[in-house]
Amino acid sequence: MSALESMHQKAASLYEEKKLQEALAIYEEIIAKYCPYDEVALSCIMDIYLELDDKFNYYLARANVNIAQNKMDYAISDTKKALELDMDNIDARRKLARLYKVDNKILKAIDEFIKLTELCPNDADTYFELVDLYMKEGSIDSAISIANKGIELFPDNINMKNMLAQLYFKNGEYKSALEVVQDDLLRIKILLQDEQNDRAKEELDKIGYSQLNDNQKKGYCVLNAQYLYNTKDYNNALNEIDKYVKLGAPDAISFQMRALIYEELNDEFNAHLNWGFCYKFQNKLDDALVEFDNAYKIKQDSKAVLIELANLYMYNKERYVAMEYWQKVYEIDQDEQARGILAEFYYSEGNFELAEKYGKTVEKQEHQQEEKYEGFVDKVMSFFSKS
Repeated sequence: MSALESMHQKAASLYEEKKLQEALAIYEEIIAKYCPYDEVALSCIMDIYLELDDKFNYYLARANVNIAQNKMDYAISDTKKALELDMDNIDARRKLARLYKVDNKILKAIDEFIKLTELCPNDADTYFELVDLYMKEGSIDSAISIANKGIELFPDNINMKNMLAQLYFKNGEYKSALEVVQDDLLRIKILLQDEQNDRAKEELDKIGYSQLNDNQKKGYCVLNAQYLYNTKDYNNALNEIDKYVKLGAPDAISFQMRALIYEELNDEFNAHLNWGFCYKFQNKLDDALVEFDNAYKIKQDSKAVLIELANLYMYNKERYVAMEYWQKVYEIDQDEQARGILAEFYYSEGNFELAEKYGKTVEKQEHQQEEKYEGFVDKVMSFFSKS
């Protein structure tokens, strides 16, 4: 018997013996230490509070049962019933605020968190929550206002100062951002955006690169690449992006920066190619298709571009257009992947002559007109995920 099963058994025995407080303590330990959404424990806690005639905690416990069952409207209703019994209860108010947030009822969540700042002004987390909600609502001025109030209350909170600096940065208020920022890399980012390149370089040179962790090194490489871009040292900027990619993997940032650099170098093909990959990583597939198509118009024998176009058209369920591009891939160097995809496509279409041309073994053709190659789409789409 596992420790969890043993605790359940013990709590159940205590509950049957009407030792309600002892059973409650065990069920609460199960929730706290083992499984926050253990429905048996949550339901038993609810039943115990009902027997104890503790309506406030009963409603909160019933809200937890509804949360576990993903019934957010019921959970909100129960939490509000608890608050009707104790309007100033901080835990219940915070629960309601977060339930509204999870349920994407942003304005109601904001109202509840504002009430929390009045009930519990010394809770810094409430200000972080409010800033996040205002940003979701697209109200950066309100977010800045709340962050400033937070700093008035918590002047030594470094995370809050950096949060305010990020907000000023997003709002284009670089001078204000520099006045409060505490993080070295964020400071350099602000300086570069404000085109204070010399000062940014001084700050970069102060940082001991070898002492940074991998994630910080990635941030450093991005900033150094931006500095080199700002100072028109484009080839070294590309080298810095290569270093960034080696620390992790290609991502939207790396492709975006390459695209911007290639635009400055008047290399239209590589600019379109990298914008295509950037949009693909951002899942903006229509935009990616446009950029890869622009690259194709410049260089029609680019295997990389042809494969991306083939995959995107296949993703859009335009199989025949996709096969035209796989055909072009095959014609470049008899690519094995393209050959296999073309063979399976023509086989699934019942064109056994072309299927055999591309290497598909066809037997008993008289019985195969009605057959479908079920793995065809999966096989093609696997290349989309790998590219």
